[in-house]
Amino acid sequence: MKKAGRWLKAHIGTIFGAAVLAAVAVFGLTYHRQIWAILTQETARDAFIGWARGSGLAGVGVFLGIQILQVVVAVLPGEAVELAAGLIYGTWGGLALCLLGVFVSSVLIYYMVRALGARASAGEALKKYKFLRDEEHIEFALFLLFFIPGTPKDLLTYAGPFLPVPPVRFFLISTLARIPSMLSSTFAASSFAEGNLAAGAAVYAAAILAAALCLWKEEAILAWLRRRREG
Repeated sequence: MKKAGRWLKAHIGTIFGAAVLAAVAVFGLTYHRQIWAILTQETARDAFIGWARGSGLAGVGVFLGIQILQVVVAVLPGEAVELAAGLIYGTWGGLALCLLGVFVSSVLIYYMVRALGARASAGEALKKYKFLRDEEHIEFALFLLFFIPGTPKDLLTYAGPFLPVPPVRFFLISTLARIPSMLSSTFAASSFAEGNLAAGAAVYAAAILAAALCLWKEEAILAWLRRRREG
């Protein structure tokens, strides 16, 4: 009995994460057509926004589920979710909900990958980002990658268990470093909804320009991070 209790205590986080992940998977499989339409079709997105605005906590719960699913299924477009958050809940409410969804999904992904023991994929997953194994500069490099527009943030979340960073610090870095990118989306969408087209367009254009610049200079940025490691 004591042995079973110790085992349960040691694995309670993994069990809870697996249960939540299973719930998200059921949600995604059940409503995958509707979710895909919301993420990719303007008419479906507008209909969902109208429903969520009048649905109180139910709308918040469904939106949070979509945000978590979008991060877990990293190929789904995240920008649409952030823009919808700004339209429905405003700049700060949308930001808070997006951050909560990212934090929860980061925890789920971390413990799912660790529970599956997918160590064999670590080398391939981090092939382009070998400097992330440098323990001295790891947290700075990780923050920068999650901060810079255009980097594959959701895919990088899957590398968490392979990095020399404590879980809680990884969750905080992978969540808080996204604030500028998310804030630009929720602010732009909220401004559009309020009729302030100039401010929304200016912020969104600046975010797109920053993302394009970072994608263009990605190799230079990675080379700079590698030089920091070697230095």
